[in-house]
Amino acid sequence: MIDPIASTSTKHGGILIPLDPFRVSHLAAVAAELLVSKARNINDAQLVLTRHPQTQLLLGRIEGSVLDGDPPTFWRENADIVVAMSQVLPRQCFMYYVNGAPPAERREGFVVAQRGQVLAADESSADRQPPGGAHWPVEKLCEQLRLSIDDLASGFAGGPSVSISLIDPNVDDQAMLMTLAGQPPVGADGAPAPGPDQAMAADPLAAPSPAPAGAAAAAPGADGAPAAPSKPTVAEDLKRRQQERDADDAVYRQRADQVKSDVPVAIDALGIVACPRAELSEPDILGPFIVSKIDGDLPAGLPRDQAEALQGKRSDVALRVDFLSEVFLESAPLSRPALQERATPMTLGGREFMSLEVLAPRLGYGTLITTGKAPHVFVSRKPELPLPEALLLTLLD
Repeated sequence: MIDPIASTSTKHGGILIPLDPFRVSHLAAVAAELLVSKARNINDAQLVLTRHPQTQLLLGRIEGSVLDGDPPTFWRENADIVVAMSQVLPRQCFMYYVNGAPPAERREGFVVAQRGQVLAADESSADRQPPGGAHWPVEKLCEQLRLSIDDLASGFAGGPSVSISLIDPNVDDQAMLMTLAGQPPVGADGAPAPGPDQAMAADPLAAPSPAPAGAAAAAPGADGAPAAPSKPTVAEDLKRRQQERDADDAVYRQRADQVKSDVPVAIDALGIVACPRAELSEPDILGPFIVSKIDGDLPAGLPRDQAEALQGKRSDVALRVDFLSEVFLESAPLSRPALQERATPMTLGGREFMSLEVLAPRLGYGTLITTGKAPHVFVSRKPELPLPEALLLTLLD
């Protein structure tokens, strides 16, 4: 049997996205924000989106020196990009990576995300194969998506493509979507060309999305045909974008205020551990609670009368986690086999648990405590540090 990777590029990775109406500039901005937060140089970085020549599926790749010539390692170490991108996409998306050579070092994996949550993840390497047969997750993913690994390795060669600079992702979203859909923004006769929804209708992978609530149909022209919608001016487009940002900011502030209104805490010799009623998918809300050394006021939502006693100490968070794949081990979503292989037994309140150092995307390293079944608990202290047992037991019940 011929290895399907052997005839193509042996190192590649990217994000697979159904061609729906969405803002390509938002995808680039999300990737830029995450990479800048990790002190990565994105001056020459580009997000390249290419549609498969026969299907309505996009392949997104980041190009530039930020990859350091190693796409699989880049995507393994930055899998949180797909989780963040899924928050601005209407449907689920897939991150994958393949390192196919040499055969003894072959490794591949994928992450499926939707609305900021990891739905599934899998990874396999040449030295971790199940008995009785090979298991290569990207091959399985390709079968489900009706693709070949050659398609991925070639970057969907022959399909329409657009490129967005990460350092300045301000682009004409509509024009780029029309290019990816294989339609010019305006037809040769001056009439509007079919939109992305019409281009997708023939493909079962991408059912068209409903029109936004309150959207009005274009008024008919003099000949009875629909008139082309007027293109917004630059000022109108800037105003619309600012209104969208203001609305997003208002939702964030409301959510943050709600979380801060009632925060259970535990105080020990190391400092204070907060239990904000938020999820790991809300790092912007959780992040302010994590302080390595308190200097001045406590984070908002924590008891102000404890500020003096806690000077120079830590502020941490502890919260329930529903899925192991919400945290990462060695830059890949945590799986049950990896947990069972790598976790260390521990005792809390006379009960047996497992603990493992993990990475919470955009929050940092900490400890996952679990029986192996949900609920699991993440605390932003590494395993070698003392943990607030009574508080953790209440979360684990």
